[in-house]
This record gives sequence, structure tokens and C-alpha cells, in this order.
Amino acid sequence: MPGAIYAEGLVKTFGDVRALDGVDLDVPEGTVLGLLGPNGAGKTTAVRCLTTLL
Repeated sequence: MPGAIYAEGLVKTFGDVRALDGVDLDVPEGTVLGLLGPNGAGKTTAVRCLTTLL
């Protein structure tokens, strides 16, 4: 059974640029999650895509 937040194969493009390419995420209910990565890694884009699903 999928968790509280579940995404499989998430892709986001801006023109010819793929900001996210095949992101899989399964966060169990009650889990605190942090996204870490360098500038331009797609953290904000991923969160923005996921919040439109809630």
C-alpha cells in the first residue's frame, strides 16, 4: 500500500529541459522528510509538483 505521499516516474519539463526525470518517492504516514541537494537539483520543482497532487 502506498504511503502518505506517493509518486512514481515523476517528470517535469520546461521546454527542452527536463527538471525532473523519473523521480520515485514513497513517504510513509507519520514520517518527517527533508529534501537535500545542490542548487538546481529540482527540489523546489518536486515539491511544487507534489503539492498539486494533495
